[in-house]
Amino acid sequence: MRKIFTLLIVAILATATSWAAEVTKTYTFTDKSWSATDESGNSANWKGSEDGNQFNVSQSPIGVQVLATSGLTVTSPVAFPDVKKVTVNYSSTKKAVGSISVKVGDTDFGTKNVSKSQSKVDFEFTGSGSGNVIITNKCTTNSFALVSVKVVYDESSEPQKTVKSLAITGEPTNKEYYVGDAFSKDGLKVNATYDDDTQEDVTAKATWTHSPATFTEAGAVSVTATATFGGVSAETTCPVTVKTIANTKETAYTVEQAIALIDAGKDLATPVYVKGIVSKITTPYSTQYKNISFNVSDDGTTTVPQFEFFRNQKDAESKYAEDPNIKVGATVIGYGTLTKFGQTYEFNAGNYLVEYTAPAAKTLTSIAITGEPAKVA
Repeated sequence: MRKIFTLLIVAILATATSWAAEVTKTYTFTDKSWSATDESGNSANWKGSEDGNQFNVSQSPIGVQVLATSGLTVTSPVAFPDVKKVTVNYSSTKKAVGSISVKVGDTDFGTKNVSKSQSKVDFEFTGSGSGNVIITNKCTTNSFALVSVKVVYDESSEPQKTVKSLAITGEPTNKEYYVGDAFSKDGLKVNATYDDDTQEDVTAKATWTHSPATFTEAGAVSVTATATFGGVSAETTCPVTVKTIANTKETAYTVEQAIALIDAGKDLATPVYVKGIVSKITTPYSTQYKNISFNVSDDGTTTVPQFEFFRNQKDAESKYAEDPNIKVGATVIGYGTLTKFGQTYEFNAGNYLVEYTAPAAKTLTSIAITGEPAKVA
């Protein structure tokens, strides 16, 4: 099935009343004006492809169409001041089930589930925020399409003067991140200078972009933060430190340390080494699935915090060909990604051992004879 996303602005309608300085703009998605990315952050492909996002106005319904298990985020080409309401109109021809979320700048207007209705339905999101309108739609079965969006904002907040320049001041509040974190602009401020030489703090009104937006590697990283307002942009470079939980076999985490990392919730997509003493076989070796699950602890007992090697296998690529005969009391070092399932701290499935030391064999050192011989009558 082709993944098809179409985007087109066909109408812009501005209205205002004599009693309220509000403007309503309506956009219908049949143009390329709004940027579009899939849920992995990749830009949509306007030419189309079998295995990627594509846009095709020949589809019905016309709109930003999202297929099953896929998501799409569209972002307005301009930033709106003091948005009061965003109305999203969607249509479904295949009884889709999914959700639509709306943000205006950094303000979350919320998420609403779509129904299985095949008719067009309007969702209203009411709030107060400034910036680009960002709509994310995602379906879990079949497909649905964004048809139009209506933005109601306060006209009096629009700059009535021409912005001559922007200046970014301050520095990020957060200068330390982990791999997988997104950069935060908190601490940065934007000041606009107009053509009449007056100035204004437009931090909340500016549209921000960051490069990189999400950190993928550890080390010293320079983030380029760009602010745009009134058609003018300014940028600044922010040096930050990006950490990782990656370790080596020699520095394998204890069970206590692994649990602390899971609770912290940082960089958990990075595989790590964990060591412990096998305390319990939770699922014996399966001849069907060719894996085994077992708990380890720091002292080998079951009365202290436990960590599970869930569906442990032979190595990164292979499952066990036969029972690995893992014994309680063995000292092990495993490699995998950390997670928590319910109340269980564990490796995700696919983890494997890099070191196994069998429990020491018990040696008979002495024999003691007790009791007395039976009396003979």
